[in-house]
Amino acid sequence: MNINYIIKVFLSITVLAMITSCGSVKPQVPAGALAKKQSTGEGTKVNETANKKPDVAAKKPEYVLTVKAPVNMGNKNSAQMVVRAPVVKGKETKVQTNENKVNVAAMTKVAQPKLSESKKGSSYSNYIRVKTIYELATDANPAMFLPHDEFETADEYKSRVSEQVKLMKEIVQMTSQKMDIKKAQRIQVAKEKELKTRSVIENIMAESSSPIEFTPTDIGRYNPENETFPVILRDTQYQISVPRDEARTFKANFKSVKIKGVKQLKPKYDVSIKAYKAHIRSRPNGSIVGIASKGATFEHVQDEDEWYKINYKGQFGFTHMNNAELKLVDIDDKYEFHDMVAIHPTTGSMFAMISVDKLVKAPLNLASRKLYESGKPDGPDQ
Repeated sequence: MNINYIIKVFLSITVLAMITSCGSVKPQVPAGALAKKQSTGEGTKVNETANKKPDVAAKKPEYVLTVKAPVNMGNKNSAQMVVRAPVVKGKETKVQTNENKVNVAAMTKVAQPKLSESKKGSSYSNYIRVKTIYELATDANPAMFLPHDEFETADEYKSRVSEQVKLMKEIVQMTSQKMDIKKAQRIQVAKEKELKTRSVIENIMAESSSPIEFTPTDIGRYNPENETFPVILRDTQYQISVPRDEARTFKANFKSVKIKGVKQLKPKYDVSIKAYKAHIRSRPNGSIVGIASKGATFEHVQDEDEWYKINYKGQFGFTHMNNAELKLVDIDDKYEFHDMVAIHPTTGSMFAMISVDKLVKAPLNLASRKLYESGKPDGPDQ
């Protein structure tokens, strides 16, 4: 038992000695430094770099990391910031040379690229600067706007300031006149364009005119007081004025009656408000549904008595003829008929025809009649 105990103690001491010898590294001290220490008693610094393993101390960066970051310079210019740093595999390496040092704070700032010689003298800008009246006057007469000179009297300087004010007023007046001239030119160009468009449309309409001949579909009861026949032609009701002495034979030979006229492409109009403010009503003399300002335009639907029926905000509205005027803007793909006459089959007499849509369907409201005769617009008081 004592032998076993001794063996265990011996093994423990041996293992402890091996661990201690492996965990410590004796510094390598040159012989000269050791002799100096023994003679002077001073400590000597140990070269720890020499104690490092040669493969770690001499390890070189395996590659160089290059980072390119675009930087916005403003004024449509841009620069590119390039950062290079050596990288050792498995370890972070701090760059020690001034050439490769990276200043993190500097990366957040906007770099200023060197502009080429051609761009340095460029006067281009991303915005427009409008000169003031003072600057315009200074450009016109720089000597007048010089500061008070030491050899200039107070009265002379006061007189010069008065001339400055006078010059600036003249520039303002000239600028206003130029604006008025340009406005008049724009109005004139718009009128010429409108006249040209109207002329082109009228020529096309004239070229589309052609004679037509129809046979009426049906005829109604004769009105001896008005001496008229109601007839139906192409789903439209007309009235034919026939004298009483020919009315009987006209109706008896109705199937042989010929109707002649002219067909023409239908024009399209816009209703342009010419009054300062104009009422838009739900129907003629009806409730007010809106107010239109001068210059506003609306699609014209048709005329009803003394009112224009228009397309107002997706619904039908009515404005008085005193408020607006018609402007020819385009041509419709439909035809309208003009100069319609009915020819008596036996006598050859021609009788005028008129569409019921063009007739006055009901007596006009007295207020509407007075408004029309006065020529005043139907709108709010100014």
